[in-house]
Amino acid sequence: MRCAALILIWLGSLGAATLQKLTLSEMIEKSTAVVRAKVGQCASDLRGSTVYTTCQLSVLEQWKGQAASANRVTLPGGTAKGIRHIFAGVPALQTGDERIFFLWAGKSGEPQLIGLSQGLMRLEKLADGTVMAVRTPGRDRMLDTSGQPVWDEGIEMPFAELRRLVQAAGGQ
Repeated sequence: MRCAALILIWLGSLGAATLQKLTLSEMIEKSTAVVRAKVGQCASDLRGSTVYTTCQLSVLEQWKGQAASANRVTLPGGTAKGIRHIFAGVPALQTGDERIFFLWAGKSGEPQLIGLSQGLMRLEKLADGTVMAVRTPGRDRMLDTSGQPVWDEGIEMPFAELRRLVQAAGGQ
């Protein structure tokens, strides 16, 4: 009983720590597909008691995986049948956004972002013309591989280098 109480106190101290922090190498290795794509139409539906949003993707570059596994992405949350669900760590996608998606096919077979917001990067063009792949540090605490709470530092690297890393690790 005392051990259970200590575990509950420890879990309560973690706050929103629900995601395991992934390194870029882990995301590349564990993703079933990595693509640069534009977000198309998004639609939400209620599955059981949870709302999910599925967005169509127009793939511009396929770096890893099969094209059929990267033509959409499903995220927990959204609004359907008057019910709105919001989940920590889930990014908002807007129609027309061009992003880099690290996708993973879960138990359902639906392509999802690996590590939720960790698996999504935007492109930024610098004044010198260099295109950077950027992931802003997450606001939610995560857990490292030993179970310790950590914060995400984000990623910023040249787009061409990211493409090379993914392709070198067994991509297209």
